[in-house]
Amino acid sequence: WQTSGDDLAAGTITFVGADGSTFIHPHFAPLGKTRTGALLIFLEDASLLTARVQQMKLASLGRLSASIAHEIRNPVGAMSHAGQLLSESPSLGPEERRLTDIIHTNAERVSGIIDNVLQLSRRDTTRPQQLDLGAWAIKFADEFSSTLQLDDSRVRLSGTDRGIEVRMDPSHLHQVLWNLCDNSVKYASRPAGTPVEIDCGRMQTSGRPYLEVADCGPGIAANKVDRIFEPFFTDAKGGTGLGLFISRELCECNGATLLYEPREGGGSCFRIVFSDPQRWGMVSDT
Repeated sequence: WQTSGDDLAAGTITFVGADGSTFIHPHFAPLGKTRTGALLIFLEDASLLTARVQQMKLASLGRLSASIAHEIRNPVGAMSHAGQLLSESPSLGPEERRLTDIIHTNAERVSGIIDNVLQLSRRDTTRPQQLDLGAWAIKFADEFSSTLQLDDSRVRLSGTDRGIEVRMDPSHLHQVLWNLCDNSVKYASRPAGTPVEIDCGRMQTSGRPYLEVADCGPGIAANKVDRIFEPFFTDAKGGTGLGLFISRELCECNGATLLYEPREGGGSCFRIVFSDPQRWGMVSDT
């Protein structure tokens, strides 16, 4: 590469991996007194620094989530109990029982979300499992479509037959993908009925597995892309601005990366890039 002496001295250069998930910071030390002489180059894997920053963020989030978890659990528990009592009524028909099942399923999901938010400050509670990504995605799509009462054509799957295995906490993966798909249905399905596309594959450059959610919506304005993973940043009416933030944090808890890129032709693509399968043997379950 070519760069100026000022850039070398300032250490402002960063090398980004082809899959967008690896960052290397070079440090340059001149071996002579002139800038045109030999250089000693140190390459620093930014993942270590990122991990330290991540721990500080998790500690702050942990204090916040612990303070509100109790207040959230109470109304969720009340709704779940009411739904359970309603489902026991002998006068309910099939349609009403289907609705009570949805109440029960989503009350459990909210409780799981609360647990996952609390886990963000306790990485040692992450429980990664080896998953067949294609089979998992098929099951997820069926549950997602059924819960939101979507037509089968609204969720399209591809790459599920490629025999790709990943390692991640399944409850974390479920929460992340649900959030991404739900955002696409709510905010990006324009015109109405535009399908959400879920694709499994491997990065061509690194071979790392990925799972992506793509849509044909309006996309994200270029001047807002850098902020979409910040907590409480949202353009959606009534949104909390926590969905993408928590999703990225959950991915990083599992050694994965959540990336965004505009889709060619319009729309958005959110991609989960999983940890390198070759390193599984070096990481013990927690």
